[in-house]
Amino acid sequence: MDNPKIEAMYPCRILRVDLTERKVEEEEVPEEVVEKFIGGKGLAAYYLYNEVKAGTDPLSPDNKLMVFVGPLTSIYPTFARHVVASKSPLTGTFCDCYAGGAFGYELRRTGFTGIIFEGKADDTVYLEVSRDGIAVKDGRGLKGKTTYEVCEAFPEYSVMTIGPAGENLVRFAAVFNDMTGKPGVAGRGGLGAVMGSKNLKAVVVKGWKKVEDLVYKLDEEAMKRVNKEFMEMVVKESTPEMGLGGNLTVFKVVAEHKILPVKNYTAGVHDRWEEYEESSWKEDSVEKFGCPTCPVRCRVRFRAKKGLYTGAETEGLEYETVAMNGSNLGIVDRSAVIRINQEANSLGLDTISMGSVGAFTAEAYERGLIDYELRWGDAEAYLKLIRMVAYREGVGDFLAEGVMRASKKIGAEDIAVHVKGMELPAYDPRAVVGMALAYATSDRGGCHMRAWTVAIELENRFEFKGKAELVKYLQDRNAALWSLIICDNVIGYTSKPERMFELCVDMLNSMGFSLTPDEFLKTGERIWNLTRMFNVREGFDRKDDTLPPRMFEPRGDTGWTIRREEFERTLDEYYRLRGWDENGVPKEETLKQLDLTFCLTT
Repeated sequence: MDNPKIEAMYPCRILRVDLTERKVEEEEVPEEVVEKFIGGKGLAAYYLYNEVKAGTDPLSPDNKLMVFVGPLTSIYPTFARHVVASKSPLTGTFCDCYAGGAFGYELRRTGFTGIIFEGKADDTVYLEVSRDGIAVKDGRGLKGKTTYEVCEAFPEYSVMTIGPAGENLVRFAAVFNDMTGKPGVAGRGGLGAVMGSKNLKAVVVKGWKKVEDLVYKLDEEAMKRVNKEFMEMVVKESTPEMGLGGNLTVFKVVAEHKILPVKNYTAGVHDRWEEYEESSWKEDSVEKFGCPTCPVRCRVRFRAKKGLYTGAETEGLEYETVAMNGSNLGIVDRSAVIRINQEANSLGLDTISMGSVGAFTAEAYERGLIDYELRWGDAEAYLKLIRMVAYREGVGDFLAEGVMRASKKIGAEDIAVHVKGMELPAYDPRAVVGMALAYATSDRGGCHMRAWTVAIELENRFEFKGKAELVKYLQDRNAALWSLIICDNVIGYTSKPERMFELCVDMLNSMGFSLTPDEFLKTGERIWNLTRMFNVREGFDRKDDTLPPRMFEPRGDTGWTIRREEFERTLDEYYRLRGWDENGVPKEETLKQLDLTFCLTT
């Protein structure tokens, strides 16, 4: 090894699974690839760009489904997440989704950093990875089972699976794991449908390797020093700021600032929003739990104490699910949201997209465009619709295509709230304009996670000034951190995110990397530009970096709107900061500076 930066990083091995032939091979990730892209999102971006050709049908055997962890996974506390990535059947873009639970932790302890699935099995199968062997196995007995039923079938393993929605190729089907233990969801973009299109029902893993087997070397003194400061921040700041858990603390802030989605984004505040405030949920909370090695315990199990669905149970409720399936549908009943979340999780649906589809359906029914009777606040009719979507029955068949495609079919594009086909999450950008740019430029469509500007910009939330720089920084920072893979709740609830970023660099360097914080941030910029090039190659450019028509119209309750001229000027500034041309395509010199010259010829 001639380059000192790659002298001793970590053993980076992946499994390549040919589902068509039911064969599994092991391969080493080239050292220069590890140096440039590290792990997690970085490796997902690299392999998807280089192995999925432009124009590939996301639901065809030619698409690939990838699962990666990062170098810090199971080495440092709180690092237990994994990423699922593919070309999205919902958007046609690059798509990466992150999930907690035990799956990433166990996968890393098998000694593998990732799995690449290609081809399509001739019938339902699952992959087993354990000390006893690695094999594609007959999964016909799992066909049609819910996510909970599949996880119950493998009590000794960590299980990643899909529900009936994934098998039925619902374009916003999600990928779930550990539903009977410490669950996680890779929710957005329809990657559950990609898994279903390959007849892959589950991946079951059980790790066995020790920490010393997962690294070339580890500076134990540096590890102790870094870990001490890192965990002090986690315990003293992230844990108490998280409150009850599931980012439910966000609800009060968002409601008070009128950022809530209400009735398909026709308003931004609900007069009974206190029903969903964090303090109200404490009445229904039963148990807190967390991912392996993490003391935060940000996940909560709930059992409804009162309401239409008294006794209903679920786990892992988060603000976005509550808002998109509560206020967005005019439903004001915690027991109903608990029941809705459980149904969506069981059948394998993304609750953000499902909530948007439900609100779209209610408004379309109100306008006489759909004959399925879903009225605002009708939880029973909505629960029925969820099953219809998961099984593609009746009106559920075309709604299973997502709001972009469904709206085109009935001529209702003006009420479809999405960016690039991905339904917007629960933050109205007319009330916090940094999110307008974040949604428009996200590499997977309408997503809040790439650059969540809300907390930072509350004091100047109606001004675009400075937002281009803010969004770019957050996108680059998060792309870097997701190569590790950090938990968003850990860094999101600290008052010193820049210091935590520096500590993450120290963690990498304790394993043999040699990076400065600026170099690590540049890695994030490299990864972000690579996912942009994936999307550019698919035909996405400035015309797609926009917002739903509704966001350029005054909101009914406040009159707030996104002024198109300001938005376009800010987009110009963002492109300039990125080193992209006026159409949003990275310039040749930008790609060269980021060591992405292979994008110039592919």
